[in-house]
Amino acid sequence: MSPRFSVLTTVFDPEPEHLIACLDSVAAQLGPDVEHIVVDDASTRAEVRAVLDELPDVARRRVIRRSENGGIVAASNDALAAATGEFVVLVDHDDVLATTALATLRARLEDDPDIELAYTDHDLLRPDGRRASPVFKPDFSLERLRNHNYITHLVVARRTLVNEIGGFRAGTDGAQDHDLLLRLAERVGHVHHVPEVLLHWRQSPASVASDVANKPVAFEREIDVVATHLDRCG
Repeated sequence: MSPRFSVLTTVFDPEPEHLIACLDSVAAQLGPDVEHIVVDDASTRAEVRAVLDELPDVARRRVIRRSENGGIVAASNDALAAATGEFVVLVDHDDVLATTALATLRARLEDDPDIELAYTDHDLLRPDGRRASPVFKPDFSLERLRNHNYITHLVVARRTLVNEIGGFRAGTDGAQDHDLLLRLAERVGHVHHVPEVLLHWRQSPASVASDVANKPVAFEREIDVVATHLDRCG
């Protein structure tokens, strides 16, 4: 039987201890209905490669290694292509799933089998390891999503729907999640909000969670993906 959840994680040169925490948080929730697809986008740090080389052999976890760096869109599409679950769950390489994340999502999907796209609340993992700044999001608003990606993490989407819209769109690196959400929102009748903190977004040195100036090109691409969305909607 195919798993219900395929957790997708692309990896490129995170802090090794942050990657380990991410992998462990997913491994603790693996089972017959959960698989973890990890795609290393040709990381250059030997420590990161060593973490992946030395991973315990855990059922339902698959590590894919790209021969050259292609960027987050290419790596995400590789992860999507390898997924077999009914739903994909997007988790960054230095983020941590809450211990009840997948169980909570599983219960929501059982209660409402019509859900095709859902998101949860999140908080931040400070550099000192403390959790802080919980983000309690509103229910879905397309107009708000057009202004900024207030959803960010955690996102779960029906895999067949993600494939139908073409997966992650080339040229949107840095704004690929926003672009995906907008394209999915154009297709689904209802976007479901799970009002629980189910992901801890790490404030790593290179993360937007620490400083929005860390990825200036992302702002230009955010404008592009929203403009393209508006064009599609007429």
